[in-house]
Amino acid sequence: MKLISLASGSKGNATLIVTEKSRILVDCGISAKRADESLKAVGLSLKDIDALLLTHEHSDHIRGVKRLMSVYDIPVYGTEGTLLNLSRVSGDEYFNYAGREHMEAIRADRPFRIGDLEILPFHTYHDAAEPCGYRFELTQNEPDLRTHVQLAVMTDCGHYDDYIADHLKYLDSLLLESNHDRTMLANGPYPVYLKRRIMSSDGHLSNHAAGQLLTEILSPKLNTVMLGHLSHENNTHQKALETVRKEIASVYGEAAADRIGLFVAPQDGLSYMVEL
Repeated sequence: MKLISLASGSKGNATLIVTEKSRILVDCGISAKRADESLKAVGLSLKDIDALLLTHEHSDHIRGVKRLMSVYDIPVYGTEGTLLNLSRVSGDEYFNYAGREHMEAIRADRPFRIGDLEILPFHTYHDAAEPCGYRFELTQNEPDLRTHVQLAVMTDCGHYDDYIADHLKYLDSLLLESNHDRTMLANGPYPVYLKRRIMSSDGHLSNHAAGQLLTEILSPKLNTVMLGHLSHENNTHQKALETVRKEIASVYGEAAADRIGLFVAPQDGLSYMVEL
């Protein structure tokens, strides 16, 4: 199984999951043209995509969705709340009529299958209608060996609790939101109402919170963490990596922090490709 971010941040989000039998996008908040160009860089195209999974209906996650549905005939999966709000957010009645035939409603904590992947949606805490994250499991059967490879994608979540942590345990890899440095946000140029929204329990995870969450879900199995949805104005790659690593080291020690591959998903380009 492979994981690669095509884009991650307020300008647009799209994440690719690839197995031998399945090619799935999580969100498409970039144009279809840009998504296709990014996919070609890894030897694929939009014609190869089996499904698009939506985490929620905000514009930086759905910008390219209509074209993927109407031109490339890609089925779209999302919670009922997300699907019902696509038209309202986009201002396009397509999602209420012709687009409905491409939509499949899913429910949190009810797994479903696409190709060789079992997918488990789970609730997240964000100021959207019915947001969710996704956990993916690939069962590999080899002679005398049965292995489970598991990864998850979770961004746009204002806080975590035991429910979130339980859904992120025993993973091999994780794309996790590390949106902002708290000091940069507090002292930055955003208006007060926007700062409050971001820091709220339905906003975005800070670097500090992302690191704390990792200390709760860390296991010997987890080998790669990609930090995503970094704010361009209120964060830097260096601050995100340093803060998250410091949280892990403070609980488990330097060796444990060094063992995990920590990477950042860039806003405007392809990320490191995680291969499991």
